[in-house]
Amino acid sequence: MILIIARHQWLHLRAGLLWWLLLGLGQLLIAWLAFAQFETFAEIAPQLKAAGSNLGATGLVVVPTLNSLVLFLLVAVPLLAMGSLASESRSGRLEAWLTAPVHAYQVILGKALGVWLASLPILLTTLATVALLGLGITVDLRLFALAATGLVVLALWLSCVCLLFSTMLDHPAAALAASLGTLVFLWLLDSFGAADAAWQQAALLPHVRPWLGGLLRSQDVVYFVATGMAALLFASYLLDRRRGML
Repeated sequence: MILIIARHQWLHLRAGLLWWLLLGLGQLLIAWLAFAQFETFAEIAPQLKAAGSNLGATGLVVVPTLNSLVLFLLVAVPLLAMGSLASESRSGRLEAWLTAPVHAYQVILGKALGVWLASLPILLTTLATVALLGLGITVDLRLFALAATGLVVLALWLSCVCLLFSTMLDHPAAALAASLGTLVFLWLLDSFGAADAAWQQAALLPHVRPWLGGLLRSQDVVYFVATGMAALLFASYLLDRRRGML
């Protein structure tokens, strides 16, 4: 049942104009940024070589482009997820889910997977654009593969978090605003206060940056798994409350 719901959500999103706009915009934006970074690198490469610098194309072209891709995902996934349950609540279709013989966690997992599946073509095509840079420059394939895996995990995490707000609120615009506000807050949280402050562990950027730099840490994996599962569990709880089961 989870896979059926996920497929339904994915097909629903793919049939909409928004998905195609995000797909095209992602390609244009990342391609422009990638080749702009490449042009800058080509200009300073002789100076770097003369100075004996260890900085290469991966650090000066690929990693900054992937950082831009993260920011694009922070906007694209909330746009895809905002109507997952909020729009169905307004249209009355949510009643069908509430009266169907399926568990709340199945609906939530299916919806989250559907949003994630919808985000994958957007992510993978932009990653392919970045990978094409390898035809003209030397790219650290291990770092790129690890960073790409991290972005796939990030897209799944974003789907879980944004679905929580779509479950919590009855208006897609409100769900979008809450999702974007929360994600921006988590992204900027590490810039508030000292580096050893207690809230630094909740900040998003310190857990994304190492992955994009080719470093996989256990605390980053725990962060995404724990917070993603917490979002799904809370969303399931909220849906069960709507059904009058709690």
